[in-house]
Parts: sequence; C-alpha cells; structure tokens
Amino acid sequence: MSDPEVNPEGPTELVETDDGELVERLSAGTATLLLIWLVMIGAGTALLGAWVVAAVALGQRLGAGELLSDFGFYVALYGATGPTVLWLSGRAQGHTVRWFVWTAIRIGLFMSVLTILFGAMVMLILGSGINAGALLLGATILVVTLGISVLWGLGTWAADRWIAQARTVS
Repeated sequence: MSDPEVNPEGPTELVETDDGELVERLSAGTATLLLIWLVMIGAGTALLGAWVVAAVALGQRLGAGELLSDFGFYVALYGATGPTVLWLSGRAQGHTVRWFVWTAIRIGLFMSVLTILFGAMVMLILGSGINAGALLLGATILVVTLGISVLWGLGTWAADRWIAQARTVS
C-alpha cells in the first residue's frame, strides 16, 4: 500500500527549502485557524479554572470585570501556552488520544507546579508563611488543572486528526 497523496486543496502545502528539498507544511490559513483554536481552548479553560479556583479555595466569585482585566489577560495568556506546546510536541506524528491527554496532563501539572512554587516563594519572601489556606489553594489548582488539561488534550488531538484526515486525498 502506497502513501496517500497530499490533497492539493487540503490544509497543507508543499514548499521548497533553501537546498531545493520539498517539505510539507501547514498553509497560512490552516496555521492561523489552528492557532486561534489552540489559544481559545487554552485561554478559555484557564479563565474557567481561575474562576473555579477562586470560588472553591478563596470563596470569591470572579465577575466579568476581573476575568477581563489585566489579571484575566495574563491568566488567559498563560493558559494558552498549554495547548500550543502540546501541539508542537505531538503534531503530525500520529499519536493517539491517550498520548495527547497524558502529555497535556504532564504539561498542565508542570505549569501548575511552577505557579504554586512561585506563589510559595512570594509568601515566604513576604513573611506570611505557608498555612492551611495556601495548601488548599495549591491542591485546588492541581485538581482543576487535571480537568483542564484533559480538555487541552482532547482539543489538540481533534485538531491533529482533522488536519491528518484533510491533508490526504481520499
């Protein structure tokens, strides 16, 4: 069985490198849509996660004003990195949904641990110490991140499968 031909109207295009070799890459439109998809998944779930963490661990309801503020912008930006890093680590390699979800969980937990360590460092520098409330906050962040990262994995896998199917001629 031969390799399927690249669909000329699909999401990829053949381009020539400096040394004359033809390589396949995402078309500009596909790359733009993919980036929007990944950023929206990451930013949206990060804002949802911030809302849940604030409600559960801090007992505070964040409104649109807080979520669309400077705080929300940086939370969304930080969250958007998860799915984009996931895409870059697994794109076009035929990974399974299990691989995408497991890798997303590892990326998400790494990002959460960095956030928790930074928060702990700030608390220690300011002299407030680590208390039960801080531990509850850290545990809530980890649990919420597990749920969010599953969504990252599923969304990134769906984009990868769509591109893989659309790039070949049936």
